[in-house]
Amino acid sequence: MSRELYFDISSEQSGGSLYKVRGLAGVHFYYNHSTYDDKKDEVKVFETIYPDFATFWKELTKDAKWYYLHPLFVHPEQRDFIRQQLKTVNWSVHPDKKWQESHQRQWKKVLTDPGNYYKGPGG
Repeated sequence: MSRELYFDISSEQSGGSLYKVRGLAGVHFYYNHSTYDDKKDEVKVFETIYPDFATFWKELTKDAKWYYLHPLFVHPEQRDFIRQQLKTVNWSVHPDKKWQESHQRQWKKVLTDPGNYYKGPGG
């Protein structure tokens, strides 16, 4: 079985790494993610299996402000798709222009970096 980093994203309250896993049963996606409750100073760690990237993406984008999360890596296979998704977001939901621009720069960075520059946690 091989595992390849596919998507990595974080925020102060949550984050995770999505891996594309190839095995005898075919391809699936493994998401190792966590949440942080600062009121309780509590971290919870989760593992979720997705049959495909589309299912993962649907779950991630349930958060209407998903684009204000901090992306660390996007696999080259999904970069065009995510560029298209970013064209439809409303950056002005956050009133601070510098905050908007900071997140836009981060998305641009991960969507243009070499595909192998970031190995992710433990990589």
